[in-house]
Amino acid sequence: MSLTSQKLRRISDPKTARSVLLCGASVRSLAESAIAAGLRPLCVDFFKDADLDGLLESGRGRFVGRINNFTELPAMVRSVRSTIPMLWAGGLENHTDLLREIGLHRPLIGTAPDIADQLRDPWILNNWLAKAKIGVPRLATQPTADADCHWLQKSVASSGGLGIGLYNSDSSETATHMSHGRYLQEYIDGVPMSALLCADHAGVHLVGMSLQLIGWPSLGASGFLFCGNVGPVDPGEQVTQQVLEAAKILVERSGIHGVFGIDFILRQSHAWFLEVNPRVTASHMLYELQQPGLVIHRHLAALGWKSGNPRRSLLKHASRPLRALSPVAARLILWAREDIHVPEGFGNEPRSAVQIADRPHAGTVVPRSNPFCSILLTATDCDEIIQKLELLTDPSSANPNSSLRTLQTRGYSTRIIACQLKLLWQKYIQSTSRPEQGF
Repeated sequence: MSLTSQKLRRISDPKTARSVLLCGASVRSLAESAIAAGLRPLCVDFFKDADLDGLLESGRGRFVGRINNFTELPAMVRSVRSTIPMLWAGGLENHTDLLREIGLHRPLIGTAPDIADQLRDPWILNNWLAKAKIGVPRLATQPTADADCHWLQKSVASSGGLGIGLYNSDSSETATHMSHGRYLQEYIDGVPMSALLCADHAGVHLVGMSLQLIGWPSLGASGFLFCGNVGPVDPGEQVTQQVLEAAKILVERSGIHGVFGIDFILRQSHAWFLEVNPRVTASHMLYELQQPGLVIHRHLAALGWKSGNPRRSLLKHASRPLRALSPVAARLILWAREDIHVPEGFGNEPRSAVQIADRPHAGTVVPRSNPFCSILLTATDCDEIIQKLELLTDPSSANPNSSLRTLQTRGYSTRIIACQLKLLWQKYIQSTSRPEQGF
């Protein structure tokens, strides 16, 4: 079977949604996109961020409730009219039993639970991609498979880099963990990246690719914890075709449609597959700067839905191939190194030197090891992103009570963040083996 011979069926009579239930670990950026796509979002997540509240208080949506874990989700959404569909997001791919339970009582917009289960199984994915041009790291359940190989230990039911670590065969704790749904994946050194794609009746389309920030101490993270994206970037035709071929194989073998993500490592102009995120990923916001709501609009269309109040500009672009025309954007996720008491006015300055998103409410305490907030930056290219971060290091540019001062006093140095991003960008340029503008 060729990669283009099996196309998804065109849906001639899509269902209409005016409101949509958004559920995931954090749905602030998804709610912004849903509103831009002409939908009224009803939101459930772990954080109830202040900027999400502000967005919804304008009458364009409603916060249904905050949950502490996903097992609380079925009870939380019962208060929402059952005809309103639920669009599920980050983290729920590991709780397909809950998706099935909720799907008994309301429509779901997203990957079917059975398909998500397949796409989260590393052994199935490695089998499907065995003959693809993309690199596929080896898998094992025991380190004796190859004692000379560097291994990562991972869980089939984790997201955001949680629970990933280097395997130490001498650790009794590590050996114990291996018996509880964990596996070994060959460690590939390179540049962590992600691709966002959309599968619909016309085929598989690349939305864009971005650099991933993983375990940066300057952002309060450690290990393999996800702490942001920078993009879109273009690693070249060879890598693009490797990722697209892998995506087409996954679509044909699993039947997934809609928007989904692939995480991979870029090493010497070659992509190495890591995993699939069978949902709209956090990087969607990087590609919607010029056309807000377009990713959600296309996600709905691929899954047989349409907005009851779509923007005219979205309809205009609905049949065009998705391509990243956005300027470069960076989302830097700051993790709390200690308990943080959120001061009044944090992130609210109308003319602040930095845009703060995913803001906790003033007067609350963000517990240690939890996400604190995000820094959002836009520019014409990554070099300019780095320059903007370097300019933020001047304390005189910020009011002593500003959000930037709060971040600085908590040990978040934009100078160090800029240095770390510069090193990543240099490694990316070297990995593409293409002449590009450097520093």
